[in-house]
Amino acid sequence: MSEIQISDASQDLASVPAGLAPGEEVAIVDHGKRVAVIRKEQEQDFSCKAGSASGKILFMADDFDSPLNGEFT
Repeated sequence: MSEIQISDASQDLASVPAGLAPGEEVAIVDHGKRVAVIRKEQEQDFSCKAGSASGKILFMADDFDSPLNGEFT
């Protein structure tokens, strides 16, 4: 794990995690003592995929797709 001085990190904090690979960590030190550890998280894919909801619907009423009473037409 690499280390960076707190004075260097405070000047441009946004650049600290920007230079890390996913899962990599860097320790922020102050006078030789660790005060924080920054870890870049793994990228997550939340995109929809065909069939991803397969088996998720446990109950659906028999009249789910029947017309409404006419109140909303």
